[in-house]
Amino acid sequence: MEYQTIKENGKVKYVVLPVNLFDTLIDSLEDESDLRDIREAKNDLLYDQEAAENYIFMNPVKRERLEKGWTQKELADRIGVKQATVARWEREGAIYRKATRQKLAKVFGISEAGFS
Repeated sequence: MEYQTIKENGKVKYVVLPVNLFDTLIDSLEDESDLRDIREAKNDLLYDQEAAENYIFMNPVKRERLEKGWTQKELADRIGVKQATVARWEREGAIYRKATRQKLAKVFGISEAGFS
């Protein structure tokens, strides 16, 4: 099943599904009361759009750190830098050297392309 999760403080906060998959899931429900409730909920805004957009376009270091539930200090300790360095990395428009991208990718367990 193709989907994406968005975490906050280390816990899944949102699940993003392709529309066709969501429609397939809706169509497969058998209980009419569940189906009615879900169809009604489709019309409701399930998230605060501004908050979701802020999260999606957030600095990648900050987003990954928040998903892990770490403070700037905890991330700094894991990488071996000062907290002020992490704060600089989390600024809008920050550019990371190759060695920094590699450290970040390793500590977060993701591809370094996420920090390009």
